[in-house]
Amino acid sequence: MLSNEQIQAWRNEGAVVMQLPVEIYQPALDWLNDNCTLEQCDESEFTFDMPGRKFEFPTFVDALDDFILNEQLITAAQQLLGTPDIRLALAHFWPKIGAAAAPQDAQDSSDQRMHMDYGNSTLLHPDWHQPEALTAIVYFDDCDETAGGTAYVTRNGDSDPAYQPPFVHMPGQAGIPFINDRASAEQWFKENDPEAYELRQQLYEREAIVNFKPGTVLFYRPELWHRGTPVVPGKLRRVQSLAWNRADARGLSIWNEGWARQCYTGKVESIVGRATPLQRSLLDFPPPGDDYWTADKLDNVEARFAPFGFDAAPYREQLKARLK
Repeated sequence: MLSNEQIQAWRNEGAVVMQLPVEIYQPALDWLNDNCTLEQCDESEFTFDMPGRKFEFPTFVDALDDFILNEQLITAAQQLLGTPDIRLALAHFWPKIGAAAAPQDAQDSSDQRMHMDYGNSTLLHPDWHQPEALTAIVYFDDCDETAGGTAYVTRNGDSDPAYQPPFVHMPGQAGIPFINDRASAEQWFKENDPEAYELRQQLYEREAIVNFKPGTVLFYRPELWHRGTPVVPGKLRRVQSLAWNRADARGLSIWNEGWARQCYTGKVESIVGRATPLQRSLLDFPPPGDDYWTADKLDNVEARFAPFGFDAAPYREQLKARLK
């Protein structure tokens, strides 16, 4: 799905922007246009931490859940992380409405401060030369109508002053108070850490902003400097946030609730049942041929999920081949 040039851009510079084929995103966009418009959504829902964790995977909206588990997206994540063995870490749909007035709250997300994402996804510190995690934003609207494109600063080699570790010159890191609003955050740095303030001003001068259409995706590294920019007042910008980790990564957390937590109603089971082996593997369901599988284990899992369409044949074929 991705070219070698795109993969190297992500690894070396920290980000790559591409356009998804229409058949990948159109079913999700159709559902959103029928069910998630300004007239249909309550304004209290226009926040990243939506009440009741609404629109976090599993959403039990087939069009959204199937988009999250799309095999072409999984393949792109495997390419960027350099391994077929990856896990879904975050899947969160987020509608954002343009504010009519200037922010009055230091935690307002209308015009965000420059930051990195790794701070609340791992207990460790990322190593630029050994990427273990991948994040993405998929846009479902047109920036010419809504604005609100993500601003980001690409890395310019090992000597880039903006990317000298440790990456702690941001709100919420190393004892610095968490502040979301750009103006409030930069005022704090100006008063308390002038050196970091100067570095951060250079980030704003260097930023590029994603020019998006429906289906545009920004793949970026959690240790990339980036921020959200204002949406046109009264307009709605809808995005799907995603993150994947290498299965062998240490210290990384899953943002969403555990995938099995909402079992018992048949809804999660239906996702497992209709998913392909590759899609299931993203949820830490061992793929065909994995050493996990024995005849007994496969019989038991099949008994649990067969009523929801689970096909054990690919697993049985690989198990038979492995046991020869």
